[in-house]
Amino acid sequence: MISELVDIVARVAPPDGAQWLQQQLVFDKSKFAVAFSAVGRKLGRGPITPADVERLARAGVAWSSTSTVDECGRAALVLAAVDALDPSAQVVFVRDLIRRGDVPERQAVLRVFAALPQPERFVDIAIDACRTNVPSVFEAIACDNAYPVSHFPDPALHQMVVKALFIGAPVGRIVGLSGRITDELVRMVDALVSERRAAGRPIPDDVRLISRSGL
Repeated sequence: MISELVDIVARVAPPDGAQWLQQQLVFDKSKFAVAFSAVGRKLGRGPITPADVERLARAGVAWSSTSTVDECGRAALVLAAVDALDPSAQVVFVRDLIRRGDVPERQAVLRVFAALPQPERFVDIAIDACRTNVPSVFEAIACDNAYPVSHFPDPALHQMVVKALFIGAPVGRIVGLSGRITDELVRMVDALVSERRAAGRPIPDDVRLISRSGL
């Protein structure tokens, strides 16, 4: 996965930025925070292509078509750092990145959760990330990301889907959702539809993907 991300950076970022990223992939805990925060400045924020998204999907991670090269660079740094750390330190390291990072940094970390070693260990962090009030951070874990459907227990997944409907995040981009629709999720979405209809509020089109009550 790191090689795919680095190849994308090499194609999109300035040459000196791509060289800089290669140097940072040799993990040094004392220098990581500075490098991680410098990614946007070093690599720029150029868009990746649909072909890049397909390549990352083939590598095992669903990715967003709206992602930029700095997100790929940060994701590569996270994977390299986690690989270099003792397994006992990996979860704390990732949790601290989410807690302390700015919005683009949190997005990059969440996007790569499905590629982390023993990814089930990070499920509490991912569930907590769904509580964010920042739409783009929420979508980084909820949309175009294979992690939630693969690892969230039903209650957490249900809450994520309902929140997506509530805030207008694209439920159709929740990877693999059709295989995790339960009677309880249908009940919760139908209740949301009823509440919105009674209040005269608009009903998201995406409820059609789940609800039995229609629009």
